[in-house]
Amino acid sequence: MAATIPLPPAQMLAVKQPPASNIPPSDKDVINAHNYVIAVSSAYCRSQQRYDKHLGEDVGIMDYAEAIRYEARVLAHTEDGQPPWLAAALAPLLTSLAEVKGQLTVVEGKLDLLTRRQADTARTLAKSFNFCQSGMPENVLQIVPFGDGQYPSDIGLPVLDTIAAVENLTTQQHNDYLSRYYPNQVIAGTVVKRKKLLLSALGCKTFI
Repeated sequence: MAATIPLPPAQMLAVKQPPASNIPPSDKDVINAHNYVIAVSSAYCRSQQRYDKHLGEDVGIMDYAEAIRYEARVLAHTEDGQPPWLAAALAPLLTSLAEVKGQLTVVEGKLDLLTRRQADTARTLAKSFNFCQSGMPENVLQIVPFGDGQYPSDIGLPVLDTIAAVENLTTQQHNDYLSRYYPNQVIAGTVVKRKKLLLSALGCKTFI
């Protein structure tokens, strides 16, 4: 015999109870439980009209509360604790959310593309400026962004705003710069060659 959800105990209000709900409840069981609450609510309202409220009696309130609890138990035994109609009601909302998420992904992609294009423009302008300024070690240079749009300060690298700043880099910092300016490339060679590569990435003249 299939398991069922116990019905509320019969008490004051004369309301016909539905058949006990199966576990898990069917759509009909959910509707029966809801209609039972409506029927008990109507009977409770009628009882309130018949009895003098000043007598301190609240006839049928326990029946009303038990009917509500019964419906709650039925709903709790549905799949995931949700009434069968809820998934259908939520489906359009979930679809809309998925569409919004897809649109946001497209927007993020366009923003990434815009960031890269802006970085390309900034890099070209900075390198052009630096080419004219790189004659003296103390001349101020423009900061050249990396290919992904990030700036050296974004990842904790020292700012290369003069030729002297390049000279003061540690070996690790030098390597970090080269790996960013020349991604997916294996940078080898002498210290002098590697320094030329970095200066070239900054747009500076390489006389060394």
